[in-house]
Amino acid sequence: MLKDCYGNLMSTSSPGAVAKFDQACELIRLYRGDPIAALDAVLEDDPDCAMAWAARAGILVQQTDKAYCEEAERSIRAGAAANGNDRERAHLAAARDWLEGRIHEATAGFARIAQEFPRDLIALQAAHLGCFYLGRQSDLRDWPLQALRSFTRGDDGYHAVLGMAAFGHEECGDYARAEAAGREAVSLDPRDAWAVHAVAHVNEMRGDVRSGIPWLRDSADSWAPENGFAFHNWWHLALLYLDNGATDEVLKLYDTKVRRGDSPVLLEWIDASALLWRLKLEGVDAGARWQSLAASWERTTDDGYYAFNDLHAVMAFLGAGRSQDVSRTLAAMRRAAAGSTDNAYMTRAVGLPLAEAFVAFDAGRYAETVEKIGAVRGVAQRFGGSHAQRDVLTLTMLHAAIRGGMKPVAEALAAERVSHKPDSPWARRLSQRAQATGTRAAA
Repeated sequence: MLKDCYGNLMSTSSPGAVAKFDQACELIRLYRGDPIAALDAVLEDDPDCAMAWAARAGILVQQTDKAYCEEAERSIRAGAAANGNDRERAHLAAARDWLEGRIHEATAGFARIAQEFPRDLIALQAAHLGCFYLGRQSDLRDWPLQALRSFTRGDDGYHAVLGMAAFGHEECGDYARAEAAGREAVSLDPRDAWAVHAVAHVNEMRGDVRSGIPWLRDSADSWAPENGFAFHNWWHLALLYLDNGATDEVLKLYDTKVRRGDSPVLLEWIDASALLWRLKLEGVDAGARWQSLAASWERTTDDGYYAFNDLHAVMAFLGAGRSQDVSRTLAAMRRAAAGSTDNAYMTRAVGLPLAEAFVAFDAGRYAETVEKIGAVRGVAQRFGGSHAQRDVLTLTMLHAAIRGGMKPVAEALAAERVSHKPDSPWARRLSQRAQATGTRAAA
């Protein structure tokens, strides 16, 4: 058997297929180019390359988009028929678990592969993303740290493992180690958008706009070109500009970087919804942007596929005034909540109460908003996302408290925010608004 660029055995006798797979590995770890097309090129060389099918299936299920399920199923079946080795079959089994809604089992399955084969970066990256989607913060940090035992600084892919560890450190609140690891990873490969993103998270969580804006803005020529993850780093830059109160810059980034035309990529829609909702909270008129975004989300209204996505679809529909689509999405979430998949639990425990809270906010029922968000905010990591992404919950709750005249709640949330982000201009502005809140009967 031949080996991939990380030293893992592959069940193919084609050196050409391995060379093309190595090219795909680089794209995967850098979130660059079109890794599916690169894997398809491997399969043109060797249609029975089980690892190419497995990697393909893994990428597709990680999109959290029901639209890719049929193609993921095809990849898993083709891979199973290809007589792969034990490691490759384990990849396919984990992808199958994810496809069928057993995301925790899938994530643990990918992690077991990475523990047994610590130089299998595709398994490690899949496990890492699974942790992100499930809110498994300590595993997000610890599994890359485990893999570092098998890498040295000059090894192919070392930067990527370090970048994953950096993000895990950040999500666990260890900002100093996160920043150090992220900066080291970027120094090794400036194209590493995930490591860039880990440092961006540190700046966001600290409210450090002075360091955060130039970190992203001045490095973009390295990480942004041909990067499928670039929209998210641009989103982080937009958040920092919003923190500074520069809403014109935020809208410019939205139009040119975050929401690229009518992009079909659902993960981009999430960031677009989250950014427009924050602008809505601040009283910024986003105009026709809401309608365009809601039109993209429309195909997901009946899916109930992943609660984190559903909440962001609800944001878009509320912003666009599409009450019928809000109702359809809530109905799909209620159907999902009655099931037995991991998403059923996430929807019951977190997603559905939050969606109802955002509907209440849009309707001016601010006391209900505060109550519903407050009931789940402390466990909201269970439906995935990062601290920065889930901050929209606290922001919405704080704005509801201010608008509803709930002065003690508003002041409490504002004080919490200033404590976490003492250098944040936005936190100081919100604190001033909270202090100026007039107590009245809450809506």
